[in-house]
Amino acid sequence: MKKGLFIICMMLFGAISSFAQDLITTKDGTDIEAKILEVSTSEIKYKKFNNLEGPTFTLPKSDILIVRYENGENEIFNNSSTTNNYTPNTAETVVPGMKYREYKNFYNTRDYVPQPNDPYSRVWAGIASALIPGLGEGVAGEWGRGACFFLGNIGLYGVQLSGITYDSYTNTYSYSSLYWIAAAARLGLNIWSICDAVHIAKVKNMYDQDIRSQRASLDLKIEPFFTYTPTGLSSNLQPTAGLAMRLSF
Repeated sequence: MKKGLFIICMMLFGAISSFAQDLITTKDGTDIEAKILEVSTSEIKYKKFNNLEGPTFTLPKSDILIVRYENGENEIFNNSSTTNNYTPNTAETVVPGMKYREYKNFYNTRDYVPQPNDPYSRVWAGIASALIPGLGEGVAGEWGRGACFFLGNIGLYGVQLSGITYDSYTNTYSYSSLYWIAAAARLGLNIWSICDAVHIAKVKNMYDQDIRSQRASLDLKIEPFFTYTPTGLSSNLQPTAGLAMRLSF
C-alpha cells in the first residue's frame, strides 16, 4: 500500500514538474525548455530550464513561433504576415494592360524614384533621341510617337535646305531667313524629342511600379498555428505547431 502510494506521488510530482517550465518553439521547429524572465516588444529573455543559475539568453520575437507558459497559456507570435508599405505614384486607378495615352496624365515625373526593376532606361531613351530624333520614344515603346518626331525632323531639314541658294558665278552659298528659321525649329524639335523620350520612360516606369505593387499587395499571410492531432490509432493527442498560408485576392 505504501509502495503504491509512493509511486502515485512520484508520478504526480513528475507530471507537475513537466509543466513547471515554459516551452519556446522557434520557427525552425526547435523546442527550448526555459524559464522566461522578460517579454519586451521585440524580444524574450529567458534562462534554460535545466540551468536556471546559468546565463540569460535573448531571442527575437521574429524567430519565435509559439510560447507555452507553465500555467498552460499559449502565446502565438503573428508577426510574419507580409506587408506592402509601398506608396502608389498616383491616386488614380490604374490596371494592367493600360495604354500610355490612358495614364500619361496621372503621373508627375518630378516624383519619380528609380527602382531596380524599372523596364525603361530614361538615360538611354534620351541618348537615342539625341542621336536620331524619335528613336528614344521608340526605345520607350512609343514608336508611333517617335515616328512623328522623326518625320517632323526630316520635313524641317527639307525646308532648311530650300533656304540655301548657290551662286555658280561666285561659287558661294547664301542662306535665307527661311533656312535659319527652319534650323531653329529643327533644333527645338530635337530637344523636345529628347525631353519627351525621358518623360515617357519615367511615366512608364512609374506605372510599372504601381502595377508591380498591386501584384505584391495581394493579401498573403503566413501565420503560425497550434493544434492537437491524434497519434496513430490511439486516442492520445499530440500538440502540433506549424505555419499556415492564406492568400486573399
